[in-house]
Amino acid sequence: MAKNDPSAEPLIARDATYYRAPDALRSRIRASIAAQARREARPMMWRWGGMAAAFAAVGVLSWNVALMQASGFQEERLAHDVTTAHVRSLMMDTHLNDVASSDQHTVKPWFTGKLDFAPRVVDFAASGFTLIGGRLDYLNGRPVAALTYRHRLHVINVFQWPTPDAGDAAAQSSVQQGYSLVRWKKGGIEYWAISDVAGADLLALADLISRS
Repeated sequence: MAKNDPSAEPLIARDATYYRAPDALRSRIRASIAAQARREARPMMWRWGGMAAAFAAVGVLSWNVALMQASGFQEERLAHDVTTAHVRSLMMDTHLNDVASSDQHTVKPWFTGKLDFAPRVVDFAASGFTLIGGRLDYLNGRPVAALTYRHRLHVINVFQWPTPDAGDAAAQSSVQQGYSLVRWKKGGIEYWAISDVAGADLLALADLISRS
């Protein structure tokens, strides 16, 4: 046969032997291709899943921050209102007390029928906090009891009203416009004490009221 004889190509194609892969080999190849496709798709799924989890975490965090900010704003507003009520009560002697007495058995019954709860009224003259009376005031969107005490030459207002929050809260002190404030919760009642005395003195009174 000539080296460049064109007639040789049809003979080669006609006489060539074709090899058919076994079914087992073909199955392994298909399985390998499918596994590779899954591996390539998995990172994309993980990325989408990771993004979804990240968005969910950001949403929860944003909601918690919003709640904390709202709670902080409410406490700040209430502290401002308590301070305003205290200053207003000192502007005129006639506004400090609706019932002026150091006798707790006179002050406590005076609130009967005027509030939807019975305020805690105790005289602590033996400990340096003398009860001098009480009045009605308006705070936190409702009527509240305001008890007044004298500590040396300082007047202390102690506001109290029912709270729906379960459990007690330890006394916390702060300063508002130069006045010392202490707030706490005990037995379903929320208390706010305010005066120009030292914060330690208000904390001592809060402890006396809580233990009475």
